[in-house]
Amino acid sequence: MRRSLHTDEEIAFLLDEAARGIPIAAICATAHVSLGTFYRWRRRLGGLKPAGVARLDRIERENADLRAEVQRLRAALLVQPVRAERARPVQTGTADVHPAPRHRGANACVGRFAFGRSAN
Repeated sequence: MRRSLHTDEEIAFLLDEAARGIPIAAICATAHVSLGTFYRWRRRLGGLKPAGVARLDRIERENADLRAEVQRLRAALLVQPVRAERARPVQTGTADVHPAPRHRGANACVGRFAFGRSAN
């Protein structure tokens, strides 16, 4: 998209002039813009004062920086090597010691009710 020849503060000033009663055709002639451009500006920034436009610009830049940071963190997470499966510590000295289950629901097949359930 092509950059505007006018800054957002200048646009807000022109919109403020229109709100004070200066004819829009005169504003467009002095700023060398078309009526369509003026009304597009009004739709985009309608009602904001120049200070509000500067604040909006600052917030948009901060938002873009935060989005870039999120993308950088996502990329860093995807690059990390896959961690090995955590093995449960084996308790020594107990008669009821089982190795870590290999799949979800593996413990369901162990014990008194093993005949009634299936792990898969």
